[in-house]
Amino acid sequence: MKNTPDTNPFPALQLHAAITSYWRTQVIGTVARLGIADLLAAGPRDSDSLAAELGVNPGALFRLLRGGLTVGILEAVSERTFALTPMGEGLRSNVPGSLREMAITQSAPAHWLPWGLLTEAVRTGKSPVQAALGSDIWGHFARNPEEAGFFAQAMGNLSALVASEVTQHIDFAPFARVADIGGSHGDLLAHVLAAHPSCRGILFDLPQVAEGAKTALASRGLGNRVDVVAGSFFEPGIPPAEAYLLKHILHDWEDDASTNILRRLHEAAPSGARLFVLELVIPDNRTPDPMHLIDLNMLVVADGRERTTDEFRALLSATSWKVERITPTQSGVSIIEAVKV
Repeated sequence: MKNTPDTNPFPALQLHAAITSYWRTQVIGTVARLGIADLLAAGPRDSDSLAAELGVNPGALFRLLRGGLTVGILEAVSERTFALTPMGEGLRSNVPGSLREMAITQSAPAHWLPWGLLTEAVRTGKSPVQAALGSDIWGHFARNPEEAGFFAQAMGNLSALVASEVTQHIDFAPFARVADIGGSHGDLLAHVLAAHPSCRGILFDLPQVAEGAKTALASRGLGNRVDVVAGSFFEPGIPPAEAYLLKHILHDWEDDASTNILRRLHEAAPSGARLFVLELVIPDNRTPDPMHLIDLNMLVVADGRERTTDEFRALLSATSWKVERITPTQSGVSIIEAVKV
């Protein structure tokens, strides 16, 4: 069997492949950004015809596509003709499970440049985003709306994947009101309400986000079933509900801020209310796992962190939420179900 960087028995070559893995990120990101997977969706194409359609340098595009062979997203049908692999299919637009926007986002400045300052993040324990971008990540997105759009789409794709898991594992029918806290434009809440027609929804987010949420929810025919409430989850004003959704919120914050969020929720919740925390959970601190790299990403871009099961239990217990079960899902997100005590 021919050696590849992943199977080569020589540690130095394995290390070299790991050191240069950022090359792969940019190959995948560039293929995604150029829309090459969409052009190959109907079948193999030769590199020269692709270059003419894309308006790029033919020689450079051929070299990019040849790089895609090593990355695993393309296969060579003939000398200069390429086709998508099953992995490459995930870079197509508007297909279930598409990661095209994620590939663009991770290879673009908002995430790419701060990772170049990981050493500084480790020295200080703080995100280097300000130094890398000249502002926080949201300020960068405000100045770069195209990049912001890809990021929003990437997060929406993940929300759709998580939402399908949530509605499979949780029966919301007993709850009159389901509140999505920090729910953005309501992707998750819309899935929950579609699966449970008897429920009403509450979407709670910052004022500038809430205005956009009204339009998004109305376009889905949910304007009359969702109360959009503007506010901050760090302050009083969270509305009462029988069930609360908290998706990918706590990982944005260190423990003090996360504790504050959970306390505000506890103050607002009626007795017996349920809280569903949707987060990645680090299995443990010793076994190699992709979650450890995702945790570093939260340090780099957001001053946040991923957490272990014990760390989540400690946060919730400290704020008088009793954890009843933790359910892993195929999306990678776990559903941490707690009740107000």
